[in-house]
Amino acid sequence: MGYFNRRAKIIKIFFGYAYHILFSKVMKEFNINEFLKLKLEEGKTVIYVNNMKIIQCKYLLLNNPIKDSEEVQIEPGNITVDVQAENLDHSLELDDDNEIDIPPEAEFWAHSSNLQVWYENNYNTEVLHTNLAFPLLRKLTEAGDKTAKEVFKTEIRKRFRSGNLNVMTFLIKEGFLDQLNIEESDDLYRELDFKTYKKLQKLLKKSNKNREGFII
Repeated sequence: MGYFNRRAKIIKIFFGYAYHILFSKVMKEFNINEFLKLKLEEGKTVIYVNNMKIIQCKYLLLNNPIKDSEEVQIEPGNITVDVQAENLDHSLELDDDNEIDIPPEAEFWAHSSNLQVWYENNYNTEVLHTNLAFPLLRKLTEAGDKTAKEVFKTEIRKRFRSGNLNVMTFLIKEGFLDQLNIEESDDLYRELDFKTYKKLQKLLKKSNKNREGFII
């Protein structure tokens, strides 16, 4: 048994070394398309648009609910990444005290896969968190990505009408409604009922005191 244990250990070490070599020499860059790519730089995943560094990915969302499932009510057809993010564990947020150890290469692959799916779904902002999807979509539009340009305004209107107050607040705060003409933005506000409008105004005032950054 000792022989087989030693052999299994050697095989494990060999494949672990091979995995490290593969990622360290090959998987340091992942190209989504001619405008969008990710790079693994010093153990951190960084997103580039048109060869310009845009943002470092902050954390992954774990499929580990932190709220009692009976307390979380999600309407069918409204399950977006933003809705899930409100109810999932954020324990992989970058933190020096983070106890969860995920190899940078694995995290890089996960982020790359997420953006690949986003691209393959014509930049549908429901498959990425709003804080990342819309800034990237704006940068891609400015860079000349035809698909991004075609869906940008449509995604703004669609997500504002979704009724998710956090998404609506983000779109207002970050100036995305300014991408629409006056008539289009006015129409969105007129569609709000009084209760939703009051909640939105309250959330906007609160969010001004605690401005959050990009996440993924």
